[in-house]
Amino acid sequence: IFKKLGSICWREIHLRFLTFLIIEIKFRKTVRSVEPSTDKVIPDAVVLDQLMNLVQALSEAIPPGHPRVKPSPRLQQQQASTAQQLMQRVLGYSIVRGPSLVGGRGVNVAGSKAVCCSQLVGLYPGAIYLPYQPILLQSVGNPFIFRCADGILIDGNDKSISRMMYRSCSGRDRVGIHELADSSWLTEFPQNPLNVGQYVNNQSKGFPSNVCYHEITLEPGLIPITQRRFLPNLWYSTSEGRSVADVPLRLVALVATRDISPGEELFSDYFTIAH
Repeated sequence: IFKKLGSICWREIHLRFLTFLIIEIKFRKTVRSVEPSTDKVIPDAVVLDQLMNLVQALSEAIPPGHPRVKPSPRLQQQQASTAQQLMQRVLGYSIVRGPSLVGGRGVNVAGSKAVCCSQLVGLYPGAIYLPYQPILLQSVGNPFIFRCADGILIDGNDKSISRMMYRSCSGRDRVGIHELADSSWLTEFPQNPLNVGQYVNNQSKGFPSNVCYHEITLEPGLIPITQRRFLPNLWYSTSEGRSVADVPLRLVALVATRDISPGEELFSDYFTIAH
């Protein structure tokens, strides 16, 4: 028992230290290495255009909820179903969580049409932390922390202290009746089907990656406040005196690197080096 617990603890902790991370990368056979000029398969504007088209459709079909009334599970399920249908209409496909080919659960392409190369297939949700902000407690036993190229961290865990922290920040950032971030990704029924990027599994032998991570900075005003409720990210803390609506927002999109057939599972590369 102690040997098994020790193995689990080692697997969870050793990647948090730079020396071990360098060794891990050196001996991995599935590291993705890119130059800055080729790190993004398509321009930010193209990704944002796809995202805003879907968000616009979602905002027209799904009314905002009352801040003090929790929606019933039935309503959540209905809204999630509506969102899936809208995604298929706007983007031509949708994505759903389901059984994975590598065990556990993953994310699969749904619908009757294939995803074309360079299309948006997901967003990585969670609270955003600057490199110097406290995240140690949230990181213990947490496999869903995404590290951006500039050191910014996104906590995509939907359980435990990470869940409580996200909900607390979401309530803090509310502007009147308007939520500035999606909280439905914490449930089984996300109002934006894209907001499940943290569940995309890592590539492995026999299952090469078919999507890549695409970091974007969303400038204030680019998306109306009334539509921010479909974006799955918020800042853990912002500079004193600055409104959340006036601060650029970090998004991490998942973009297809090749055509992906209906029913096919999405795989990314957890280890990408930007030179």
